[in-house]
Amino acid sequence: MTPQLKTIVAINAVSKTNGATATGIIDTLGYDFASIDVVATTADVVSNTPTVCKLQEADVTNATSFADITAFATPTMPNANTAATATLQNNFKFNVDCRARKRYLQVVYTPQTTQTVTAIANLGRGEQAPVTAAKANAMTLVEG
Repeated sequence: MTPQLKTIVAINAVSKTNGATATGIIDTLGYDFASIDVVATTADVVSNTPTVCKLQEADVTNATSFADITAFATPTMPNANTAATATLQNNFKFNVDCRARKRYLQVVYTPQTTQTVTAIANLGRGEQAPVTAAKANAMTLVEG
């Protein structure tokens, strides 16, 4: 049995400079769980961890309505991966029980150096399985 996840691209590979913030909204309606990956390109030095990497929530999508979720508000970050220290990008994962959350989640990311950032959410435990590509929010859905 496949897990029947719905994918949401919250932040689509946007380049941000030092202090500029990337945000993206995830609609969790009908889903009980979200696994959110925030992926940033390598930093220039290991101390260039993001100044902000957090989740917020709201009942509406108005930017001023979002409030930090304490459990997901800029956790302690390890040293950043650089081209010299790793071949991996910087990946931060948030696993969220949506049953206790408001409808909309917002990813917020602010780098210390110019980085390209992407945020992708996989929603699971849905009220209805996303059995078509459109319902899975994908161009193609292949199951086997």
